[in-house]
Amino acid sequence: MPTIANAIKKFAEMKKMELNHNRHSVGGSNFHLEFTPKYRVKVFRIEIVRKLTEALMRRKAHQLGVRIEAIEFGPDHVHIFVTECRKYSASYLANQLKGYSSWYIRKALPEYVQAYLWGDSFWSDGYFYESIGRVTADTVKYYIERQQGKHWTPAEITIPQSTLPPTQTTLDNFTHPNQTH
Repeated sequence: MPTIANAIKKFAEMKKMELNHNRHSVGGSNFHLEFTPKYRVKVFRIEIVRKLTEALMRRKAHQLGVRIEAIEFGPDHVHIFVTECRKYSASYLANQLKGYSSWYIRKALPEYVQAYLWGDSFWSDGYFYESIGRVTADTVKYYIERQQGKHWTPAEITIPQSTLPPTQTTLDNFTHPNQTH
């Protein structure tokens, strides 16, 4: 099973993270999500709870039309790498994945999780999310600044002098600082 870090790295290397081409848009929207059970109880030490949670997360992702590239469990949390989620915000995905899995786990495995529950809550209220993309913020800034020159004559505007990180020379040519060529 791939780790979250390996899945993100592999995903980034796949043809420089190909963009999704849809009817009226082109782009990519991917999230790293982390959910914790209420009060960070160590419920994922129980194998059947881990397996059911993963199956439920994958089923709900499929219903939403998104992909789970990787999913990993700690004793008291789960990391999920979700891709192709252009239609949804991180909060909507978290709500859908947590709500669906919470309801089903409490109904299907009460004998395993009842001792860990406080009322009707399986998951804590919060979550972690991080957007995973193709380029760095510096790359986007550089690209936008440079593109403005196409729309103005030199007399109308001067293009800000932006510097790229030493590991990056163009929008399509970027490497991690620790990566060698």
